[in-house]
Amino acid sequence: MFNHNLFISHSPCLAKKTLDRLTALILFTSFLTLPFLANAQSQDSVAKKVIRFNADKFAEQRPFSIDFKQYGNYNFSSNLRDRDLPDGEFTNWSQSTASINLNLLQNRRWLVQINGLYRLISSESRFSTSTPNIQQNYKEDYHYHTEGLNFSYFAKLFGKTVIYTAGFALDGSEKRIERTRGVFSGIVVLKANETTTMSVGIAGTTDPGAQIPIAPIFIYQHKFNDKLTVDLTLPRYAYLRRQMSNNGRLSAGFDLDFNTTFFLYDRDAANTTYQYRQLDGNVGLVYEHILPGSITLTFKTGYRVNPTVRVLEKNSSFNDYTWEAHTDSAPYINIGVSLNPFVKHKK
Repeated sequence: MFNHNLFISHSPCLAKKTLDRLTALILFTSFLTLPFLANAQSQDSVAKKVIRFNADKFAEQRPFSIDFKQYGNYNFSSNLRDRDLPDGEFTNWSQSTASINLNLLQNRRWLVQINGLYRLISSESRFSTSTPNIQQNYKEDYHYHTEGLNFSYFAKLFGKTVIYTAGFALDGSEKRIERTRGVFSGIVVLKANETTTMSVGIAGTTDPGAQIPIAPIFIYQHKFNDKLTVDLTLPRYAYLRRQMSNNGRLSAGFDLDFNTTFFLYDRDAANTTYQYRQLDGNVGLVYEHILPGSITLTFKTGYRVNPTVRVLEKNSSFNDYTWEAHTDSAPYINIGVSLNPFVKHKK
């Protein structure tokens, strides 16, 4: 039967398969449009201004990244098909992520990219039982990856630079590929000079279970001076950034992580494939430091909130869910390393 042990069970961790999947990385096409502005329009005068604006070391594309995030303990309540379940506590929730973002073709009009993301989520939780002072403990790892291809085209519309992007992505687990989905976006550059860039647009996906299948995009960067910058790409993130040294930067603000998701198997008699989806809102501080060799170290800390936590059948809409949880906020730390071997930073 389908029970409250919905996403916490004792299936084996297939490490070898995980490593094999990692070599196949990967595509995550969401609202990451700023790299397109900074890398693709070298022949366009507006793009040149954008490139000058983003000429600092931290704004450059980072082709290879890995990071580890650890959350503090937090409580949650849940319901299965509108039936309340026993409250529980996550005593451990950690995420290890590897991503790739590579340009395959780049000219005045076109940018072709292959992007990817692999994530391993490790969880430990406990539930109260009907027997006093007795609790059930669960521990499991979950694997998720997504891979694919993006095509961006640069044009003019009413005298403004426009960036059209379309592509496809494959989502899966350590067992198999589960879904093919389309992605698209359109961005209009409204302003681009030495101190300010501003763009608007729309992005979407054909994934029926996406939390936000279609969303407006607003991109705004403004340099108050040589050290202080406001950097917005809504709805994805908003930060106030301050240059601390030639190679260090401190930021305060928030970001949304749409990629806390994985597939679930063997949860009911019908062998239905389910998908766990969680939207993470991270509020806090980010410190970045550039090392020799175009390596960037990143340290994040703050509080994570979960506006939505749901499990649904693989092809169902996000509103047609089977299980839903409400969680407490939790502190987190995030340590990351990124590498751009194609660019040599000037000292």
